[in-house]
Amino acid sequence: MSGKRVLVLGGGLGGLAAAGHLRRLLPREHEIVVVEKKETFSLCMLNLWLMTGERAAPGERELAALSKKGIEWVRGGVETLDASGKTVQTSTGTLDGDYLVVALGAERARQAVPGFAEAALNIYETDGALKIREALADFGGGRIVVLVSRTPFSCPSAPYEAAFLIDSVLRERGVREKSEVAIYTPEDQPMPVAGPAVGSSLIAMLAERGIEFQKEQIALKIDPSRRRVLFEIDETSYDLLVGVPAHKAPESVREGQLTDASGWVPVDATSLQTRHPGVFAIGDVTAVRLANGMFLPKAGVFADGQGRTVAENIAAEIEGRAGQGRFDGYGFCYVEVGGGMAAYGAGNFYGLPGPRITLEPPSERFRKEKLEIERTAFALWD
Repeated sequence: MSGKRVLVLGGGLGGLAAAGHLRRLLPREHEIVVVEKKETFSLCMLNLWLMTGERAAPGERELAALSKKGIEWVRGGVETLDASGKTVQTSTGTLDGDYLVVALGAERARQAVPGFAEAALNIYETDGALKIREALADFGGGRIVVLVSRTPFSCPSAPYEAAFLIDSVLRERGVREKSEVAIYTPEDQPMPVAGPAVGSSLIAMLAERGIEFQKEQIALKIDPSRRRVLFEIDETSYDLLVGVPAHKAPESVREGQLTDASGWVPVDATSLQTRHPGVFAIGDVTAVRLANGMFLPKAGVFADGQGRTVAENIAAEIEGRAGQGRFDGYGFCYVEVGGGMAAYGAGNFYGLPGPRITLEPPSERFRKEKLEIERTAFALWD
């Protein structure tokens, strides 16, 4: 059997899950290549702990160390992508593969809302999380707004966790009574795909802590000089603005004509294959329509599971084995609420007639379980 080459485009959670699982399943005669412009991997969820000061620095792993596991890392950005020819032009050269796994995630479009880049501290960036921490340390009172500028966005719980944890930090510092915390979102409820019961529970948790919840608010622009956010029919002031930027598929994916009208890459819900044979897409770059008409959330738990499913399918095809991996749509999420506690949501997102999700109330146990995710995410380096 001649060796095959699998190109994994993107070194995030899903891409590395696919690469690591492929390496465990396939003999070394087959090449596993990860293309990623960043030199390190870190978990986005760690930004919340950077924001609160629980972590002093981001936990990062060097992608160069993947070579010890038999995985090649090509440092470079994906500039163009020919899915039919399985050819990728990177910033450092051209690569050809027998299989492609598109795991390029979502780009953060900070310019989508005028004024966002200048005014908002971005919780999806390490630098933004550190700036929020500095701002909270000096905050003596006033109005803090957590703004979701557009949907969809990665990690649907993140803005709500940010609001809960900001509330907790202000209480610890003794300035909560002099402060207002509010969250503005285009959504009609928190985490809408999880269903009305989950949304109602989260709204109640926000209300218990005096966190203002403003739904169906689409930001038109931000005026940094006046410290105001202007919506379609309303506006609000802020002293500190914490923002979720708009998300979009990477340019190489869009120009490679992999996206559909949703703006994301359509895939088979269980195999994650695109319309091109041997080309798969996983994680935030994809669009998986659910039975209720909504889309599968963009979340790390799904990227990880999809990466493993794709690895199983590619390995089986290369080795001529029967059977096929199937992604089942099961997912879970820990929602930190401060005070060392987290709520836990889980269920089948592929359920009929729609997702069947439950939310367990906050506890210290769930917070400890969330901490354990960090260890398992870095298992590839152990």
